[in-house]
Amino acid sequence: MSVAKKSILLIDDDRAFVAAHKLLLEEAGYRVSAAYDGRSGLELARAEKPDLVILDIIMGTPEAGFELCRELRADESLKRSRLLVLSGVGRQFQMAFEPDSLWLPADRFLEKPVDAETLIAEVREMLGQPSPSQPKTA
Repeated sequence: MSVAKKSILLIDDDRAFVAAHKLLLEEAGYRVSAAYDGRSGLELARAEKPDLVILDIIMGTPEAGFELCRELRADESLKRSRLLVLSGVGRQFQMAFEPDSLWLPADRFLEKPVDAETLIAEVREMLGQPSPSQPKTA
């Protein structure tokens, strides 16, 4: 009996970034789909109900990614989907707004560029999966 692969939706307007990270995540054993703007990303998320959404904040206009993050979090059909912001927006910028929990209702934030090992470790942790060096628990 095979275990279903966890699904990830990448939303970023940088097609080269998406292609490289899609390949990386697929090689790590995930089923990956992609969208290149907020509107199609939201539609795909609603259709696929991914386990994890990885999204950029700056897509066209800065507010586009912020609004997408809020829409994903507010959608009842996506409550089980985890949200990881992977963006070039600096951590210091995000921290300026942390007292307002509505600013960026993501589960985690990573700043670009991020190395492959860090990204895969973060994804595994967010999806409750052990790293290859950790023993699996029953």
